[in-house]
Amino acid sequence: MTWIDVKIEMDAFNERTANDLELQRSLLLSFESEFGSLRNSLTTTVLCCDYQLASSLLHKLKGSVGVFGFENIAKRISELENMIKSNFCADFTEMLSELFLSIEKHIEELKKCIY
Repeated sequence: MTWIDVKIEMDAFNERTANDLELQRSLLLSFESEFGSLRNSLTTTVLCCDYQLASSLLHKLKGSVGVFGFENIAKRISELENMIKSNFCADFTEMLSELFLSIEKHIEELKKCIY
């Protein structure tokens, strides 16, 4: 999987939201408004080498993307969490950029499905 491959588990998202389009739209709008702040916080924590906080923020992000059926992204975030927890101190800047780009592409594709 490359980061730009978009795969959304719509059945899972529909099940989590009882096929309620208004709820889906509301959840996505809320996530989009929080995503920028979370992205900035995560980038800052990695640049400051605060890997414990970065791991916590990644875990929060994983839960959020999981709600929308972004299963491949959730799996990749788990891998990043494990890298941090095992004290693998790689340069996460590029990995985060790819992650954020992939999330943005998934958001745009999900919008096509629910609007």
